[in-house]
Amino acid sequence: MAKKNDTPAKSGTSAAPKRNFFRNVIDAYNITRRSFPWVPWAMLTSTIVLVGLNVWYMIWTESWIMGSITIVMLLFLVPMLWVSTLMSKAMLRQIEGMAGAVGALQQLIRRSWIADSQPVAFNKEQDMVWRFLGPKGIMLVSEGPHSRVKKLLDDEVKKTTRVAAKVPVHVIESGTEDGQVRLENVMKTMYKYPRALNRTEVPQVRKRRAAITRNEGLPIPKGVDPMNFRANKKMLYR
Repeated sequence: MAKKNDTPAKSGTSAAPKRNFFRNVIDAYNITRRSFPWVPWAMLTSTIVLVGLNVWYMIWTESWIMGSITIVMLLFLVPMLWVSTLMSKAMLRQIEGMAGAVGALQQLIRRSWIADSQPVAFNKEQDMVWRFLGPKGIMLVSEGPHSRVKKLLDDEVKKTTRVAAKVPVHVIESGTEDGQVRLENVMKTMYKYPRALNRTEVPQVRKRRAAITRNEGLPIPKGVDPMNFRANKKMLYR
């Protein structure tokens, strides 16, 4: 009896990853298409052009086997390339304005950067300030109206400079108001600053900065999950 129960369990677990992969691909495509309605046409046009060039090359060189393999690969890779290129930008567009949206950058930022898992400052209106540390220095990224986040940013700049006085501290206001940076462009703005720290200095600054984090003890605002936007996936996938 035990053997009979084990067999279906194994087959079920082995089939699950395949279903999850294709479902993730479909979800990623739907999210991308919602922000970029022209994506299906771009996929179709680029695929037709590349396949056509490959067919012409097959006829010219008579490489039928390699040409056929290349066509199959193009039919799969070209759409995947479009989705992978635009997926992050589409997701950031759709979560912009949600409480804790800047926290999603933790999963997208380059490996040379370190992001705090929680906002370092916030108020009762759920305006927040997030901190990122990397080769360009310390970045304080806010979310919320300028009139409300200015004091939060000023206070956090003072705290940060007391611990890391020689490290440049940059302020980026994320939002849709004049003078603010759209969420999808925040990382691009961060990377534009001049290099200030090398690979060995970043961990050292992180240790000094940890002293602030331990003493803050700030609770996460209600309704905000900075490490995971799964709570908002229904809005993305609907």
